[in-house]
Amino acid sequence: MTNGKQSKPKRKPLPKGARIALRLVRLSIFPVLLIIGAYIGLRIGYVEFGGGNPADVLKWETWKHMIDLVFAER
Repeated sequence: MTNGKQSKPKRKPLPKGARIALRLVRLSIFPVLLIIGAYIGLRIGYVEFGGGNPADVLKWETWKHMIDLVFAER
């Protein structure tokens, strides 16, 4: 007789390699999503609001020009 509770079936433990791979995936999800979000934000801000060329979003010259504009002596 049981007390009305069903016991959960026991899971097999994962192999060591699978545990390590699963842990790496879990740890890398947030940084990857952060990088994707930053890229999308840069693209929306530069192309949609700024009217720039989508190909120029990740060029160093574009951002150097922006930095020079922000920190220019008046």
